[in-house]
Amino acid sequence: MSVTRNRKRSIVTRPIWLLLTQRNLMSVSFGSLLIVSFWSFACKQGVRGPQRSEQTIYLDAKSDWQGTALWVKKGQKVRLECHGTWAVAPSNESRRWPDTGPEGHGRHPGEKVHRSGDLKKELPGTPFGTLLGKVSNVVFPIGDRKEIVAPSEGELFLVINDYPFYRHDNRGGLTVTIVPQ
Repeated sequence: MSVTRNRKRSIVTRPIWLLLTQRNLMSVSFGSLLIVSFWSFACKQGVRGPQRSEQTIYLDAKSDWQGTALWVKKGQKVRLECHGTWAVAPSNESRRWPDTGPEGHGRHPGEKVHRSGDLKKELPGTPFGTLLGKVSNVVFPIGDRKEIVAPSEGELFLVINDYPFYRHDNRGGLTVTIVPQ
C-alpha cells in the first residue's frame, strides 16, 4: 500500500509542481517581455542613463577612466570647471614632477625623457597630466579648456593622461564641475 500511496502522491504532486513551474516560467517570460519591450521603446525615444543638469565629481589621478553619468550627443557643448592639482608621479618625486592642473605637464623635461614611450600613453602626443575625455571610445584632450564639443554620442568619461600601467603611483586629483549646454 505504501507503494501505491507514493505513486498516487507523485502522480498528484507532480502535475501541481509542473503547473506551478510553468506558471512561474510564464510569468517570468511575460515580465521579461514587458521589460525588454519597455527598454526597446525607451531607447528609441532617446531615454538614456542618468541625466543631470550640473554635477561635480572628484577625479583622482590614480583612477582609471571615470564615468560622469552624463550622456552627450555628437556636437553638444559641455562646460567644465576644474579645481585642484595632480601629477603623474608619486609624492617623493615632486621636485622632478611638480603638481599641475588639467593642462598637464606641458614642456616638462620628462616629456623628452619618455618620448620613446609616448605611444603607451592614453593619448599619444598629448602632455603627461593633461585632463582627457572619452565618448564612445573617441579619446580627446580637454586640458584647461572651459568648454568642449562632444565628438560623438555616448557617456562622457574622464582620466589623467599617463601610462595606464603607471597610474597607480600618481598623486592629487581634480574637482570637475560639468555643465551640459
